[in-house]
Amino acid sequence: MLSGMTGVSDDRLLNGIVIGGFSGAFGLVIASLQALRRTATGFAIDLSWWTVVTLLAGAVAMAPFFYLIVMSERPVLRRGALAVVVLVGIVSFFYPMRIVPHDRLRFVFTGLAVAAAALSVISCLLLLLHHFFEQDEQSQK
Repeated sequence: MLSGMTGVSDDRLLNGIVIGGFSGAFGLVIASLQALRRTATGFAIDLSWWTVVTLLAGAVAMAPFFYLIVMSERPVLRRGALAVVVLVGIVSFFYPMRIVPHDRLRFVFTGLAVAAAALSVISCLLLLLHHFFEQDEQSQK
């Protein structure tokens, strides 16, 4: 911990890092989608100045939503911002499907279904672990 900093300023710094990090990550996702191009053999990443502009614009556009998720005390605003972030994530996940040949879509969706199932199992296990630790913490009080 830095000398002279209180717990409140530590929380503010951490919240700023979380907001900036997630906004930057979503900016990278959006920029990579802008740079994705179809080629004769599949796809390529074509980096340009537009990619940098898209990165910055995506990060700036997503920052208010992450700010609301982290800082807002109103559940309606947090849920709304989270819904927007989830929607952007889902669209970003499926947008590259436009370059997949139609005869291979079945295989891609099969792989996506398996990945979604695996992530669901991991999410459930993490949720159970969270509840376990919460109950343990309550029993120690």
